[in-house]
Amino acid sequence: MKNKLLFWIPNILLVGAMVASAIAYFSDIPGTIEAFNMLGYPGYVLYFNGTAKILGGIAILFPVARTLKEFAYAGYLYIILLAGQALYINMPAMAPTILIFIIVWILAYWGYRRVARI
Repeated sequence: MKNKLLFWIPNILLVGAMVASAIAYFSDIPGTIEAFNMLGYPGYVLYFNGTAKILGGIAILFPVARTLKEFAYAGYLYIILLAGQALYINMPAMAPTILIFIIVWILAYWGYRRVARI
């Protein structure tokens, strides 16, 4: 039971944050494209990024092959690190907030490894 909680809590937080941002990308919420442009990314990357976040969430939360889960965690880490780099370069005052996402990712991946017994 304890291992399952250590898996589900951080993974739901991680996937929830990623999918929520993907929904914002697809919903054309005012300011989303402008914020993305401020970070140095072109607007058309929103849809690729949003799709990757949704597919990664499906792979993490549902029973799929172990390799696919590993790729989903790796993809989420790359997205988080690239967001951190963009914040550091374009909005240095906001850069430390990415540490929260890195910590949640570490806890989520650690919980997955405990449950999967890899």
